[in-house]
Amino acid sequence: MNATAAPEVDTGEVRARALKGMIVLVARTLASQGLRVVSALVLSRLLFPSDYGLFGIVSYAASLGVFLGDLGLSAALVRQPHEPTQDETFTIFWCHQALTAVIVAVVCALAPRLTEGYALGPGAVPMVCALALGLFLSSLRVIPLMALERKLAFPAIARAELVENLAQVAFTLVFAWAGMGAWALALGALVRGVVGLVCIWWASPWRPRGVFRLEVLRRLLGFGLAFQLPPLVAALVAGWVPLVVGHVLGKESVGLVNWAWALASTPMMLSAVLNRVAFPAYCRLQDDPAGFAEYLATSLRRLSAVLLLALPVAVMGMPVLVPLFFGDRWSAAVPLVQWFSLECLLVTLTGLLATAQNAGGRPWERLVVVVGVGVAKWGLGTWAIHRFGLAGIGPMGVTVSLAEVWVTAWLVSRLNPALRGLVFQVVEPVVFVGMLLAGTFVAVEAWVFEGALVRWVAGVGVFTLLLLVRERVPGTLSLLGVLRDILAFVRSRRAATTGM
Repeated sequence: MNATAAPEVDTGEVRARALKGMIVLVARTLASQGLRVVSALVLSRLLFPSDYGLFGIVSYAASLGVFLGDLGLSAALVRQPHEPTQDETFTIFWCHQALTAVIVAVVCALAPRLTEGYALGPGAVPMVCALALGLFLSSLRVIPLMALERKLAFPAIARAELVENLAQVAFTLVFAWAGMGAWALALGALVRGVVGLVCIWWASPWRPRGVFRLEVLRRLLGFGLAFQLPPLVAALVAGWVPLVVGHVLGKESVGLVNWAWALASTPMMLSAVLNRVAFPAYCRLQDDPAGFAEYLATSLRRLSAVLLLALPVAVMGMPVLVPLFFGDRWSAAVPLVQWFSLECLLVTLTGLLATAQNAGGRPWERLVVVVGVGVAKWGLGTWAIHRFGLAGIGPMGVTVSLAEVWVTAWLVSRLNPALRGLVFQVVEPVVFVGMLLAGTFVAVEAWVFEGALVRWVAGVGVFTLLLLVRERVPGTLSLLGVLRDILAFVRSRRAATTGM
């Protein structure tokens, strides 16, 4: 089937459609976060760190198949200048299913060895196999979802994902209430997969029709592999937590780490929204370097301002908030949540930069960075765990993530001349605010000896004072100024909508 050119869309229309997509996905994310908070509050009273640890180790083994079963072929379809043909989508769809079948067979065959190596018990083998079979719930939705994303049909995607999140929360709570332990988390994930698959296929116009063509696979595989290898390597990097922590400190420690990361990674939900909207939008702006640079710089500036103003307050309040809302059994995870919150801020910024890097045709550069990060985390992480136990995980993660965002910003700044100065714009606020937060902790430790709540209030006061001083430092990004710009933008959009 002959390829047809993609409909002509100018820069302004791409940005408008991307903005609309971001708004609806943010609304969906906020609703999902509400569900996530309710779920976390209840599950923290019903489940134990060992339950989260068992599920974390088992789900990691199965989740690698999500990356192996795609090979970035759907992203290659999104990026190409012409509309995907029926033969292209048909070929990639069945490639996904074939790869997933191989991966499921391998994971199920290795399940007994995994459970024995980590002393998870024979009951964990069926859980590994069930989650492995659940990979088909992901592979079957890739092409229908790609068809919606290429058309920037994010409202339909948002509705489907909200429904699947609601189903997951409801069923997980029911299973946990029934005393099913780690199985509650596993079955909840499977229910989400089934519901999400049905909703995406219902919303998508795509159906598997066409002819399987090997030349399509050969043509798309180059970019696809380069695009998919970085997240695959990142997933392998993340494996040091269930693999190394589980082996050295046991599954309960894995549960504390996974629970802390899940709580701290809330800002990354915004990152996922921005990245999903940004990639197709950046791809459409490849021929407009100035528009590309402006869109990227504005997104980074606004995201940095919101996170850098909000997260430090939350970080200082974790010794109060975690025991209050989740119970004393999770108090040991407080330092992890604090460090992971800072790391997630850096990962969120890196994610947006990496999306621009991929859209700009530099996926191999991204791969080099991810491999370097992986080597650093496995090396430093293993040393830190043996040397400091759980206390070494947080500082190591923040250090490596700061280096990653610095290098990634430098590589993205080389995409076109309009991005000159991007490194300073990204790194300066992060480093400066990080220094202010460190100074705040030192001051509170030295001067305040009352309870956790008093220390939190004092910390917020000291941090606010230091932040206001920073706003007057010449040459720095005014975070409050960016926040005022965001509010003005929201008001103007609201006025424009009301006036229509």
